[in-house]
Amino acid sequence: MSLVIAGFPETKDIAKHVARSLKAKYVPIKVEDFPDSEFHISLKNNPKNHTVVIINSLSGEPNRKIIETLLVAGVAKDYHAKKVILVATYLPYMRQDKHFFNYDSFSSLHILELFSSFDKIIAIDPHLHRIKNIRKLSSKAQSITTNNLIADYIRKRFKDDFTIVGPDAESAQWSQKIADMLNKKVVILEKTRFSSEHIKQKEKKLGKNIIIIDDIISTGRTISGALKMAKKQGAKKIIL
Repeated sequence: MSLVIAGFPETKDIAKHVARSLKAKYVPIKVEDFPDSEFHISLKNNPKNHTVVIINSLSGEPNRKIIETLLVAGVAKDYHAKKVILVATYLPYMRQDKHFFNYDSFSSLHILELFSSFDKIIAIDPHLHRIKNIRKLSSKAQSITTNNLIADYIRKRFKDDFTIVGPDAESAQWSQKIADMLNKKVVILEKTRFSSEHIKQKEKKLGKNIIIIDDIISTGRTISGALKMAKKQGAKKIIL
């Protein structure tokens, strides 16, 4: 049994890099549309008796990409892959990690249930907040982080003194931990969300040189609020 790394057109570069690093075979995933907008998915090579690792980012068009990912898992299973593993560089629908209102969706749980055909799901820095461990949503799932890689990148490229800023409490799992790795001061802003378009952040002293670290930019209101606060305080250098 050998290892095969399968990549969609938008993830082919990272999939090829992973394949080279693991001395595994890279297999492209072909995505076509039928005239009625349904998807036709195929693998270039036979997955029989292989462990197939599918690398996909489900951002940008999450609904489309979820269906594409489920279909390629079905292809691998139908053609007798030994195991099928998903590596999601971005895993969508994680922000709804409970029922917030009467009769609304618990999307993080529901979405992971859709991926039950996979033998394993590896999510890179999923947006976990109230639920801290993704295994509580699915026994097949695990999360890995790029915090150490981000810290190394910052350490090598930014020599000036700086402050790490988290634009809201949910960013602390990245901003706080990266600041600790770098032995730098961190400021986590307090945010009140009134709607997707209306938020308020409590002003705090940020510093002259700041690096803002967060995982999701949806409307951009939270990030822009942090940027406006930094500009107002006379920040000289702002890195996002």
